[in-house]
Amino acid sequence: MALLIAPAALVQSARADTGHVGLEICNDTAVPQSLSLAFRDDGRWISRGWWQLPPATCERVIDAPLRNRFYYFRSEAQDWQFLDERISFCTAPDEFTIYGDHDCAIRGYDSAFFAKIDTQAPATTTDAPGAKIAYVAQLSEHSRPRHAPPESAASGATAPPDSGFDRDVTFQGCEVRQSDGRVICKLVMEEGQICVINDGATEPAIIERLLTLDAGAPVRVAGNRLAIGDRVIQASISALTERDETRYDTLLTQLAGRWVSQSDAYDLFVVEGAARRNFYGSVETMTELLSVQTACADAEGAGPFLVAQAEDGGPTHCYRILSLTETDLVLGYMPRDSRLHYRRQDLPLN
Repeated sequence: MALLIAPAALVQSARADTGHVGLEICNDTAVPQSLSLAFRDDGRWISRGWWQLPPATCERVIDAPLRNRFYYFRSEAQDWQFLDERISFCTAPDEFTIYGDHDCAIRGYDSAFFAKIDTQAPATTTDAPGAKIAYVAQLSEHSRPRHAPPESAASGATAPPDSGFDRDVTFQGCEVRQSDGRVICKLVMEEGQICVINDGATEPAIIERLLTLDAGAPVRVAGNRLAIGDRVIQASISALTERDETRYDTLLTQLAGRWVSQSDAYDLFVVEGAARRNFYGSVETMTELLSVQTACADAEGAGPFLVAQAEDGGPTHCYRILSLTETDLVLGYMPRDSRLHYRRQDLPLN
């Protein structure tokens, strides 16, 4: 464990947050959207809706100092899909204010899945003279036309003729589908993931070797791209070799475990191999692919950087690893270097 980063090795001090007065949500899509919001207030959950947002308009849904890091929203539009994060709150067909997030049906309400707004994430602000400085979120981050192709290799373009590759990656794991017995293996790289399927394009012996690897194993693979999506490459593998760990592989290995935020005990994540499963309380919200890199697009200064790419095609987040010990992790959320402090707590989820 010699590569643990001690607190004395902080390369940049995080700037102090000034806070936001208000939450503003903007409809930057091409269609009218209906918006609902959920948040925690004085120990209880509240969900409200529906605001009607024409295209290119914004709604200040909270006009007071933000006391929570996370807020939750849902938007709906005809023929559009909302990319939720499996966080459920009570709703109603018409205008509503509902207290509590439980027993929705028993109390005569509907329920729906929401996505979270992290007010420590980078965002634009309204800063006109005399205006309150609000955190601004955009609907397009979680809303897209239903007819739009998903961000996956299955719907990606056929790879160009010169599509060979040979590179270092991190093995994430294999899944055997019960429906047809097909094996799907995933390997993580800086740009996303490589997906390998036992469809005859890859030798069975290589598939068998992949099935024996542990999640997080550093390997080098060579092969050909078969189809290319935004963040997923479907590929055939012609060569697979295990390689020595680099400094960054070791950091990823040392991140394995359960980490709980020291500013919000409900906010936690579990690192397994090259993936991070995010939770709010006992509710799993999303899975991200992880890599440790020397640089990140939004970052300045020295690394190392932890890059988290949403597995479902959502946003990519970048963190500077400021400190990593056996018990504590301090990340700088880029590009502002907002400090996030987590403590290891390797206990079962409730």
